[in-house]
This record gives sequence, structure tokens and C-alpha cells, in this order.
Amino acid sequence: GGRLVRVLVGDLAFLHDLNALLVPPGEVRPRLQVVVLNDDGGGIFSLLEQGALAARGAAAAAAFERLFGTPHGADLAALCRGYGVPHTRADSLDALHASLAEPPPGTSVVEVRALRGRRRELDAHLREAVHAAARAALRLS
Repeated sequence: GGRLVRVLVGDLAFLHDLNALLVPPGEVRPRLQVVVLNDDGGGIFSLLEQGALAARGAAAAAAFERLFGTPHGADLAALCRGYGVPHTRADSLDALHASLAEPPPGTSVVEVRALRGRRRELDAHLREAVHAAARAALRLS
């Protein structure tokens, strides 16, 4: 219906589905803003059982990195240019807010860089904060 659609994807999912940015000549691109969390690999897999196994030592960490970390080093800006899609890299929270507030017409990509080395630890802190907030809210009601 012409309304903006926004999607958040990881970098591996984005690379896997990159050809979705292709639009036949003469066709209008949809109003779509793709926000890509780029941690140069499969950081989300560190949250699974395999991520816990990676903490068992150097050999386990190396195996995890090779099989699940999957660093790619891809230049998302160059790939977007190749598809004729505007790309913005948001290097700060303010830059991300600005990109979300005023997306260009048609389809665009906003890249947000992240470090995946501490993803499991960060997720544990976030989960505990959410649980603490939920427990506090239950005590108030």
C-alpha cells in the first residue's frame, strides 16, 4: 500500500537473501528499509548451546568460530551500490535514529556494526534486566 516497511536482519541472513534487492528494470522499488546488524558473522549462534561449548577452551572456540562464527568480511556498502540501493552506516545511536527518522524513497539499507565476541555475555545481562523488570512490575500489581 505504499507504506514504509522496515525489517531487522543479521548480516548472514542479509547476505543469504541479497538478491532480493534486485528489481527488474522499469519496476518501482518498494518502500523498504532493511536494518542490518553486522557483527561479521553469526553472532546469534553464540546464544545457542554451541556458544556455551565454545567457552570450553581454545580448540572448542576455534571450532565454533569456523562452523558458526562464519566471519565474512563483506563490504555491504559496495554490495548495495552494485544493486543500486542506498546504503547508510549508522556508527552511533544518533546516526541510527536519524536514518530511521528519514529513510530515502524506495528501498534502502542501514548497516549497524556490532562486536560479536561478547554477544553471549550481553544477552545474559539483557535477559536478567528484563526478568528483574518483570518481577518488579509483578510486585507492584
